[in-house]
Amino acid sequence: MEERIDNETVQQIDLISMLKDIGREWLTILLLAIAAALFADIWICATYQPEYRTSTTFVVTAKGMNNNIYQNLNSTKELASQFTEILGSNVLKKKVAQDLGMNNLNVKTSVDLVPETNLITFSVKAGTAAESYRVLQSVMENYNTVSDYAIKNVIIETIQQPSVAMAPINPLDEKRTVMKVFVVAAGCLIALLAGISYIRDTIKNPGEVSTKLDTRLLGTIAYEKKSKALSMKRKKDYLSMLIQNPLRSFAYVESSKMAASRVRSYMDKEDAKVLLVTSVMENEGKSTVAANLALSLAQEGSRVMLIDCDFRKPAQYKIFNVRDNEETDLGDVLINHASTEKIIRNWNNSGLYMILNKTSSNAIETLLKSMTLKQIIAFCREKMDYVVIDTSPLALVADTEELAQMTDASVLVVRQDTVLTKDINDAIDILNNTRGKVLGCILNGVTSQNMAGSGHYGYGGHYGKRA
Repeated sequence: MEERIDNETVQQIDLISMLKDIGREWLTILLLAIAAALFADIWICATYQPEYRTSTTFVVTAKGMNNNIYQNLNSTKELASQFTEILGSNVLKKKVAQDLGMNNLNVKTSVDLVPETNLITFSVKAGTAAESYRVLQSVMENYNTVSDYAIKNVIIETIQQPSVAMAPINPLDEKRTVMKVFVVAAGCLIALLAGISYIRDTIKNPGEVSTKLDTRLLGTIAYEKKSKALSMKRKKDYLSMLIQNPLRSFAYVESSKMAASRVRSYMDKEDAKVLLVTSVMENEGKSTVAANLALSLAQEGSRVMLIDCDFRKPAQYKIFNVRDNEETDLGDVLINHASTEKIIRNWNNSGLYMILNKTSSNAIETLLKSMTLKQIIAFCREKMDYVVIDTSPLALVADTEELAQMTDASVLVVRQDTVLTKDINDAIDILNNTRGKVLGCILNGVTSQNMAGSGHYGYGGHYGKRA
Protein backbone atom coordinates (compact mmCIF):
# COMPACT_ATOMS: atom_id res chain seq x y z
CA MET A 1 0.00 0.00 0.00
CA GLU A 2 2.80 2.42 0.92
CA GLU A 3 4.64 1.75 -2.35
CA ARG A 4 1.48 2.38 -4.35
CA ILE A 5 0.89 5.71 -2.58
CA ASP A 6 4.48 6.74 -3.21
CA ASN A 7 4.15 5.95 -6.91
CA GLU A 8 0.95 7.97 -7.17
CA THR A 9 2.70 10.87 -5.44
CA VAL A 10 5.61 10.69 -7.86
CA GLN A 11 3.21 10.86 -10.83
CA GLN A 12 1.43 13.83 -9.32
CA ILE A 13 4.71 15.60 -8.66
CA ASP A 14 5.85 15.05 -12.21
CA LEU A 15 2.73 16.88 -13.38
CA ILE A 16 3.39 19.69 -10.94
CA SER A 17 6.98 19.96 -12.16
CA MET A 18 5.76 20.21 -15.75
CA LEU A 19 3.37 23.00 -14.82
CA LYS A 20 6.15 24.83 -12.98
CA ASP A 21 8.49 24.51 -15.98
CA ILE A 22 5.78 25.82 -18.28
CA GLY A 23 5.00 28.64 -15.85
CA ARG A 24 8.64 29.70 -15.75
CA GLU A 25 8.63 30.06 -19.54
CA TRP A 26 5.25 31.75 -19.90
CA LEU A 27 6.77 34.92 -21.33
CA THR A 28 8.76 32.96 -23.92
CA ILE A 29 5.64 31.04 -24.91
CA LEU A 30 3.66 34.27 -25.23
CA LEU A 31 6.29 36.06 -27.34
CA LEU A 32 6.89 33.10 -29.67
CA ALA A 33 3.16 32.54 -30.13
CA ILE A 34 2.68 36.24 -30.95
CA ALA A 35 5.59 36.07 -33.42
CA ALA A 36 4.06 33.02 -35.11
CA ALA A 37 0.70 34.80 -35.37
CA LEU A 38 2.32 37.90 -36.90
CA PHE A 39 4.25 35.84 -39.45
CA ALA A 40 1.05 33.98 -40.32
CA ASP A 41 -0.75 37.30 -40.76
CA ILE A 42 1.97 38.60 -43.10
CA TRP A 43 1.96 35.35 -45.10
CA ILE A 44 -1.82 35.24 -45.42
CA CYS A 45 -2.04 38.86 -46.57
CA ALA A 46 0.77 38.32 -49.10
CA THR A 47 -0.72 35.16 -50.60
CA TYR A 48 -4.42 35.97 -50.37
CA GLN A 49 -6.25 35.71 -53.72
CA PRO A 50 -9.88 36.90 -53.62
CA GLU A 51 -12.45 35.09 -55.76
CA TYR A 52 -15.63 36.64 -57.10
CA ARG A 53 -18.47 34.53 -58.48
CA THR A 54 -21.18 35.53 -60.94
CA SER A 55 -23.99 33.05 -61.72
CA THR A 56 -27.00 32.66 -63.95
CA THR A 57 -29.67 30.00 -64.47
CA PHE A 58 -30.83 28.59 -67.80
CA VAL A 59 -33.93 26.57 -68.62
CA VAL A 60 -33.69 24.09 -71.52
CA THR A 61 -36.75 22.89 -73.48
CA ALA A 62 -37.38 21.28 -76.90
CA LYS A 63 -39.11 23.20 -79.64
CA GLY A 64 -42.79 22.50 -80.03
CA MET A 65 -43.22 21.52 -76.38
CA ASN A 66 -45.01 23.35 -73.64
CA ASN A 67 -42.67 25.48 -71.60
CA ASN A 68 -43.82 23.71 -68.50
CA ILE A 69 -40.70 21.85 -67.39
CA TYR A 70 -42.74 19.04 -65.89
CA GLN A 71 -43.99 17.96 -69.36
CA ASN A 72 -41.84 15.34 -70.98
CA LEU A 73 -39.31 15.67 -68.17
CA ASN A 74 -37.06 12.89 -69.41
CA SER A 75 -36.52 14.56 -72.80
CA THR A 76 -35.78 17.98 -71.36
CA LYS A 77 -33.41 16.49 -68.79
CA GLU A 78 -31.45 14.84 -71.58
CA LEU A 79 -31.26 18.13 -73.49
CA ALA A 80 -30.15 19.93 -70.36
CA SER A 81 -27.42 17.34 -69.82
CA GLN A 82 -26.13 17.88 -73.35
CA PHE A 83 -26.20 21.65 -72.94
CA THR A 84 -24.24 21.26 -69.71
CA GLU A 85 -21.42 19.65 -71.70
CA ILE A 86 -21.51 22.55 -74.18
CA LEU A 87 -21.17 25.20 -71.48
CA GLY A 88 -18.15 23.40 -70.06
CA SER A 89 -16.52 22.73 -73.43
CA ASN A 90 -13.20 24.21 -74.55
CA VAL A 91 -14.84 25.42 -77.78
CA LEU A 92 -17.04 27.85 -75.89
CA LYS A 93 -14.15 28.92 -73.68
CA LYS A 94 -12.04 29.80 -76.74
CA LYS A 95 -14.94 31.71 -78.26
CA VAL A 96 -15.38 33.73 -75.06
CA ALA A 97 -11.62 34.44 -74.87
CA GLN A 98 -11.62 35.76 -78.43
CA ASP A 99 -14.68 37.87 -77.71
CA LEU A 100 -12.96 39.47 -74.68
CA GLY A 101 -9.58 39.86 -76.39
CA MET A 102 -7.77 37.42 -74.07
CA ASN A 103 -5.13 34.87 -74.94
CA ASN A 104 -6.32 32.53 -72.19
CA LEU A 105 -9.48 32.42 -70.18
CA ASN A 106 -7.97 32.46 -66.67
CA VAL A 107 -11.18 31.83 -64.81
CA LYS A 108 -12.96 28.89 -63.22
CA THR A 109 -16.31 27.84 -64.58
CA SER A 110 -18.80 25.37 -63.18
CA VAL A 111 -21.97 23.96 -64.69
CA ASP A 112 -24.51 22.24 -62.45
CA LEU A 113 -27.68 20.48 -63.53
CA VAL A 114 -30.40 20.93 -60.95
CA PRO A 115 -31.54 17.37 -60.06
CA GLU A 116 -34.87 16.20 -61.50
CA THR A 117 -35.26 19.42 -63.53
CA ASN A 118 -34.20 20.93 -66.85
CA LEU A 119 -32.54 23.85 -65.08
CA ILE A 120 -28.85 24.60 -65.42
CA THR A 121 -26.81 26.85 -63.14
CA PHE A 122 -23.68 28.31 -64.71
CA SER A 123 -21.07 30.10 -62.56
CA VAL A 124 -17.86 31.95 -63.28
CA LYS A 125 -15.14 32.56 -60.66
CA ALA A 126 -12.46 35.19 -61.30
CA GLY A 127 -9.99 37.40 -59.45
CA THR A 128 -12.20 40.48 -59.82
CA ALA A 129 -15.95 41.03 -59.82
CA ALA A 130 -15.76 42.81 -63.17
CA GLU A 131 -13.91 39.96 -64.84
CA SER A 132 -16.32 37.29 -63.64
CA TYR A 133 -19.29 39.38 -64.82
CA ARG A 134 -17.76 40.07 -68.27
CA VAL A 135 -16.97 36.40 -68.85
CA LEU A 136 -20.50 35.34 -67.93
CA GLN A 137 -22.01 37.98 -70.18
CA SER A 138 -19.86 36.75 -73.05
CA VAL A 139 -20.95 33.15 -72.41
CA MET A 140 -24.57 34.23 -72.55
CA GLU A 141 -23.95 36.01 -75.85
CA ASN A 142 -22.04 33.15 -77.49
CA TYR A 143 -23.50 29.87 -76.22
CA ASN A 144 -26.19 29.84 -78.93
CA THR A 145 -23.53 29.88 -81.66
CA VAL A 146 -21.90 26.78 -80.26
CA SER A 147 -25.08 24.94 -79.23
CA ASP A 148 -26.67 25.26 -82.72
CA TYR A 149 -23.97 22.97 -84.11
CA ALA A 150 -24.48 20.32 -81.45
CA ILE A 151 -28.15 20.45 -80.51
CA LYS A 152 -31.03 21.13 -82.90
CA ASN A 153 -34.57 22.18 -82.07
CA VAL A 154 -33.79 23.33 -78.57
CA ILE A 155 -34.87 26.46 -76.73
CA ILE A 156 -32.51 27.89 -74.11
CA GLU A 157 -33.77 30.73 -71.99
CA THR A 158 -32.19 32.72 -69.23
CA ILE A 159 -34.43 32.86 -66.18
CA GLN A 160 -32.00 34.67 -63.85
CA GLN A 161 -29.97 37.63 -65.04
CA PRO A 162 -26.44 37.85 -63.59
CA SER A 163 -25.34 40.69 -61.36
CA VAL A 164 -21.92 42.01 -60.38
CA ALA A 165 -20.60 40.31 -57.24
CA MET A 166 -20.36 42.74 -54.34
CA ALA A 167 -17.96 40.68 -52.16
CA PRO A 168 -15.53 37.80 -52.62
CA ILE A 169 -16.77 34.28 -51.92
CA ASN A 170 -13.59 33.59 -49.87
CA PRO A 171 -13.44 36.60 -47.50
CA LEU A 172 -10.21 36.97 -45.54
CA ASP A 173 -11.01 36.43 -41.86
CA GLU A 174 -7.67 37.81 -40.71
CA LYS A 175 -8.46 38.12 -37.00
CA ARG A 176 -9.78 34.58 -36.69
CA THR A 177 -6.83 33.13 -38.58
CA VAL A 178 -4.29 35.01 -36.47
CA MET A 179 -5.99 33.88 -33.25
CA LYS A 180 -6.06 30.30 -34.48
CA VAL A 181 -2.34 30.38 -35.29
CA PHE A 182 -1.61 31.97 -31.90
CA VAL A 183 -3.51 29.24 -30.02
CA VAL A 184 -1.94 26.44 -32.05
CA ALA A 185 1.58 27.87 -31.64
CA ALA A 186 1.12 28.34 -27.90
CA GLY A 187 -0.26 24.81 -27.58
CA CYS A 188 2.68 23.35 -29.49
CA LEU A 189 5.18 25.26 -27.33
CA ILE A 190 3.45 24.13 -24.13
CA ALA A 191 3.48 20.53 -25.36
CA LEU A 192 7.17 20.85 -26.25
CA LEU A 193 8.07 22.25 -22.82
CA ALA A 194 6.00 19.56 -21.11
CA GLY A 195 7.83 16.90 -23.12
CA ILE A 196 11.22 18.38 -22.27
CA SER A 197 10.25 18.57 -18.61
CA TYR A 198 9.10 14.96 -18.67
CA ILE A 199 12.29 13.55 -20.20
CA ARG A 200 14.71 15.82 -18.30
CA ASP A 201 16.35 13.69 -15.64
CA THR A 202 16.19 15.88 -12.56
CA ILE A 203 15.07 15.35 -8.96
CA LYS A 204 11.40 16.22 -9.16
CA ASN A 205 10.28 14.97 -5.74
CA PRO A 206 11.68 13.58 -2.47
CA GLY A 207 10.96 9.99 -3.50
CA GLU A 208 13.38 10.24 -6.44
CA VAL A 209 16.34 10.96 -4.15
CA SER A 210 16.44 7.34 -2.97
CA THR A 211 16.15 5.96 -6.50
CA LYS A 212 18.40 8.35 -8.42
CA LEU A 213 21.05 9.76 -6.08
CA ASP A 214 24.00 8.04 -4.39
CA THR A 215 23.22 9.59 -1.03
CA ARG A 216 20.47 9.94 1.56
CA LEU A 217 17.80 12.61 1.84
CA LEU A 218 18.42 14.73 4.92
CA GLY A 219 15.30 16.79 4.50
CA THR A 220 13.08 18.79 2.21
CA ILE A 221 12.64 22.53 2.62
CA ALA A 222 9.32 24.01 1.55
CA TYR A 223 9.19 26.48 -1.30
CA GLU A 224 8.94 30.02 0.03
CA LYS A 225 8.24 32.98 -2.17
CA LYS A 226 10.26 36.05 -1.34
CA SER A 227 8.07 38.82 0.00
CA LYS A 228 8.12 42.34 -1.34
CA ALA A 229 8.62 45.13 1.14
CA LEU A 230 5.59 47.29 1.81
CA SER A 231 7.85 50.19 2.63
CA MET A 232 11.56 50.92 2.83
CA LYS A 233 11.33 50.94 6.65
CA ARG A 234 10.16 47.35 6.80
CA LYS A 235 12.26 46.11 3.88
CA LYS A 236 14.60 44.14 6.13
CA ASP A 237 11.81 42.21 7.81
CA TYR A 238 9.88 41.47 4.65
CA LEU A 239 12.81 40.33 2.51
CA SER A 240 14.60 38.26 5.14
CA MET A 241 14.52 34.53 4.38
CA LEU A 242 15.79 33.62 7.85
CA ILE A 243 13.60 31.28 9.88
CA GLN A 244 13.40 33.82 12.71
CA ASN A 245 11.41 36.14 10.42
CA PRO A 246 7.78 35.92 11.67
CA LEU A 247 6.56 36.51 8.11
CA ARG A 248 7.99 33.19 6.91
CA SER A 249 5.47 30.37 6.55
CA PHE A 250 5.11 27.59 9.11
CA ALA A 251 6.00 24.92 6.54
CA TYR A 252 9.18 26.75 5.54
CA VAL A 253 10.35 27.31 9.12
CA GLU A 254 9.53 23.82 10.37
CA SER A 255 11.03 22.05 7.35
CA SER A 256 14.24 24.08 7.77
CA LYS A 257 14.45 23.21 11.46
CA MET A 258 13.79 19.54 10.87
CA ALA A 259 16.46 19.41 8.17
CA ALA A 260 18.91 21.01 10.60
CA SER A 261 17.97 18.46 13.27
CA ARG A 262 18.71 15.56 10.93
CA VAL A 263 22.00 17.14 9.83
CA ARG A 264 23.05 17.51 13.47
CA SER A 265 22.09 13.89 14.15
CA TYR A 266 24.28 12.58 11.33
CA MET A 267 27.12 14.93 12.23
CA ASP A 268 27.07 13.57 15.78
CA LYS A 269 27.10 9.99 14.50
CA GLU A 270 30.13 10.77 12.34
CA ASP A 271 31.76 12.82 15.12
CA ALA A 272 31.91 15.75 12.67
CA LYS A 273 32.11 19.38 13.77
CA VAL A 274 32.97 21.26 10.58
CA LEU A 275 30.30 21.05 7.87
CA LEU A 276 30.59 22.30 4.31
CA VAL A 277 27.37 23.39 2.57
CA THR A 278 27.41 23.62 -1.20
CA SER A 279 25.36 23.00 -4.33
CA VAL A 280 26.01 21.92 -7.90
CA MET A 281 24.90 25.13 -9.61
CA GLU A 282 24.00 28.71 -8.72
CA ASN A 283 20.56 29.76 -7.48
CA GLU A 284 19.83 26.52 -5.64
CA GLY A 285 19.54 28.35 -2.33
CA LYS A 286 22.61 26.88 -0.64
CA SER A 287 23.59 30.13 1.14
CA THR A 288 20.10 30.56 2.63
CA VAL A 289 20.04 26.90 3.64
CA ALA A 290 23.48 27.27 5.27
CA ALA A 291 22.33 30.38 7.17
CA ASN A 292 19.14 28.74 8.47
CA LEU A 293 21.02 25.54 9.27
CA ALA A 294 23.47 27.46 11.46
CA LEU A 295 20.62 29.49 13.01
CA SER A 296 18.61 26.33 13.78
CA LEU A 297 21.58 24.63 15.43
CA ALA A 298 22.15 27.75 17.54
CA GLN A 299 18.48 27.82 18.57
CA GLU A 300 18.90 24.23 19.79
CA GLY A 301 21.46 25.51 22.29
CA SER A 302 24.70 24.87 20.42
CA ARG A 303 27.53 27.31 19.81
CA VAL A 304 27.70 27.60 16.03
CA MET A 305 30.11 29.45 13.73
CA LEU A 306 28.94 30.37 10.24
CA ILE A 307 31.79 31.17 7.83
CA ASP A 308 31.15 32.65 4.40
CA CYS A 309 33.82 31.08 2.18
CA ASP A 310 32.04 31.80 -1.09
CA PHE A 311 34.77 34.08 -2.39
CA ARG A 312 33.14 34.39 -5.81
CA LYS A 313 29.73 35.71 -4.72
CA PRO A 314 29.57 36.16 -0.94
CA ALA A 315 25.98 36.33 0.26
CA GLN A 316 25.74 35.80 4.04
CA TYR A 317 26.09 39.50 4.86
CA LYS A 318 23.08 40.12 2.60
CA ILE A 319 21.05 37.30 4.14
CA PHE A 320 21.67 38.67 7.65
CA ASN A 321 21.41 42.25 6.37
CA VAL A 322 24.77 43.26 7.85
CA ARG A 323 25.73 46.68 6.51
CA ASP A 324 28.12 47.97 9.17
CA ASN A 325 31.91 47.75 8.94
CA GLU A 326 32.60 47.33 12.64
CA GLU A 327 34.00 43.80 12.30
CA THR A 328 36.82 42.79 9.99
CA ASP A 329 35.92 41.21 6.67
CA LEU A 330 37.29 37.72 5.94
CA GLY A 331 38.40 38.90 2.52
CA ASP A 332 40.45 41.70 4.08
CA VAL A 333 42.13 39.22 6.38
CA LEU A 334 43.06 36.80 3.61
CA ILE A 335 43.80 39.31 0.85
CA ASN A 336 45.08 42.39 2.70
CA HIS A 337 46.39 40.55 5.77
CA ALA A 338 44.20 42.54 8.14
CA SER A 339 44.07 41.63 11.81
CA THR A 340 41.74 38.80 12.88
CA GLU A 341 40.98 40.52 16.18
CA LYS A 342 37.50 41.66 15.15
CA ILE A 343 36.70 39.06 12.52
CA ILE A 344 34.04 37.26 14.61
CA ARG A 345 30.63 38.80 15.24
CA ASN A 346 27.77 37.51 17.36
CA TRP A 347 24.21 37.43 16.04
CA ASN A 348 21.67 39.05 18.37
CA ASN A 349 23.34 37.80 21.56
CA SER A 350 22.59 34.19 20.56
CA GLY A 351 24.72 31.09 20.15
CA LEU A 352 25.31 31.97 16.49
CA TYR A 353 28.65 33.54 15.56
CA MET A 354 29.63 34.62 12.08
CA ILE A 355 32.71 35.32 10.00
CA LEU A 356 31.39 37.24 7.03
CA ASN A 357 32.89 38.18 3.71
CA LYS A 358 31.88 41.07 1.48
CA THR A 359 34.84 41.02 -0.87
CA SER A 360 34.81 38.88 -4.02
CA SER A 361 38.18 37.89 -5.41
CA ASN A 362 39.71 36.14 -8.41
CA ALA A 363 42.80 34.98 -6.50
CA ILE A 364 40.89 32.06 -4.98
CA GLU A 365 43.70 29.51 -5.08
CA THR A 366 45.95 31.78 -3.06
CA LEU A 367 43.23 32.35 -0.47
CA LEU A 368 42.46 28.66 -0.08
CA LYS A 369 46.11 27.75 0.41
CA SER A 370 46.52 30.47 2.99
CA MET A 371 47.54 29.20 6.40
CA THR A 372 45.41 31.96 7.90
CA LEU A 373 42.20 30.37 6.62
CA LYS A 374 43.23 26.97 7.97
CA GLN A 375 44.06 28.53 11.31
CA ILE A 376 40.67 30.29 11.45
CA ILE A 377 38.84 27.02 10.75
CA ALA A 378 40.98 25.19 13.32
CA PHE A 379 40.25 27.87 15.92
CA CYS A 380 36.51 27.63 15.26
CA ARG A 381 36.66 23.84 15.45
CA GLU A 382 38.16 24.11 18.91
CA LYS A 383 35.86 26.82 20.29
CA MET A 384 32.52 25.92 18.72
CA ASP A 385 30.17 22.97 18.83
CA TYR A 386 29.54 23.18 15.10
CA VAL A 387 31.09 25.10 12.21
CA VAL A 388 29.05 25.67 9.02
CA ILE A 389 30.97 26.80 5.94
CA ASP A 390 29.13 28.29 2.96
CA THR A 391 31.06 27.73 -0.29
CA SER A 392 30.81 28.30 -4.03
CA PRO A 393 28.78 25.95 -6.27
CA LEU A 394 30.75 22.81 -6.99
CA ALA A 395 30.21 22.59 -10.74
CA LEU A 396 31.38 26.14 -11.47
CA VAL A 397 34.73 26.32 -9.69
CA ALA A 398 37.21 24.06 -7.91
CA ASP A 399 37.15 26.10 -4.66
CA THR A 400 34.80 23.73 -2.90
CA GLU A 401 37.04 20.70 -3.38
CA GLU A 402 39.90 22.51 -1.62
CA LEU A 403 37.65 23.63 1.23
CA ALA A 404 36.18 20.14 1.59
CA GLN A 405 39.68 18.92 2.57
CA MET A 406 39.46 21.21 5.65
CA THR A 407 36.03 19.97 6.78
CA ASP A 408 34.66 16.82 8.41
CA ALA A 409 31.52 16.40 6.32
CA SER A 410 29.48 18.09 3.62
CA VAL A 411 25.84 18.61 2.68
CA LEU A 412 24.67 19.12 -0.89
CA VAL A 413 21.74 21.46 -1.44
CA VAL A 414 19.64 20.38 -4.43
CA ARG A 415 16.87 22.59 -5.74
CA GLN A 416 13.87 20.62 -6.94
CA ASP A 417 13.73 19.99 -10.71
CA THR A 418 16.75 22.14 -11.53
CA VAL A 419 20.01 20.20 -11.97
CA LEU A 420 20.47 16.97 -13.93
CA THR A 421 20.75 13.84 -11.82
CA LYS A 422 24.05 12.93 -13.50
CA ASP A 423 25.62 16.24 -12.44
CA ILE A 424 24.41 15.81 -8.87
CA ASN A 425 25.89 12.30 -8.63
CA ASP A 426 29.16 13.58 -10.12
CA ALA A 427 29.28 16.26 -7.41
CA ILE A 428 28.61 13.63 -4.72
CA ASP A 429 31.47 11.49 -6.06
CA ILE A 430 33.83 14.48 -6.01
CA LEU A 431 32.97 15.35 -2.41
CA ASN A 432 33.20 11.72 -1.29
CA ASN A 433 36.78 11.68 -2.53
CA THR A 434 37.66 14.50 -0.12
CA ARG A 435 37.94 14.59 3.66
CA GLY A 436 34.45 16.08 3.96
CA LYS A 437 32.36 13.20 2.67
CA VAL A 438 28.69 13.80 1.89
CA LEU A 439 26.25 13.24 4.76
CA GLY A 440 23.34 13.59 2.36
CA CYS A 441 21.38 16.16 0.39
CA ILE A 442 18.71 18.69 1.29
CA LEU A 443 16.00 19.07 -1.34
CA ASN A 444 15.20 22.77 -1.51
CA GLY A 445 12.25 24.74 -2.89
CA VAL A 446 9.77 21.85 -2.68
CA THR A 447 6.09 22.62 -3.22
CA SER A 448 3.60 21.63 -0.53
CA GLN A 449 2.07 18.96 -2.80
CA ASN A 450 5.49 17.37 -3.28
CA MET A 451 6.31 17.48 0.40
CA ALA A 452 3.10 15.67 1.25
CA GLY A 453 4.46 12.59 -0.44
CA SER A 454 7.17 11.86 2.11
CA GLY A 455 5.74 12.43 5.55
CA HIS A 456 5.56 15.68 7.50
CA TYR A 457 7.56 18.24 5.51
CA GLY A 458 9.47 15.48 3.77
CA TYR A 459 11.04 13.65 6.71
CA GLY A 460 8.80 10.66 7.22
CA GLY A 461 9.49 8.62 4.09
CA HIS A 462 12.60 7.69 2.18
CA TYR A 463 15.94 9.07 3.20
CA GLY A 464 17.93 7.74 0.29
CA LYS A 465 20.84 5.37 0.14
CA ARG A 466 23.03 5.21 3.15
CA ALA A 467 26.74 5.71 2.75
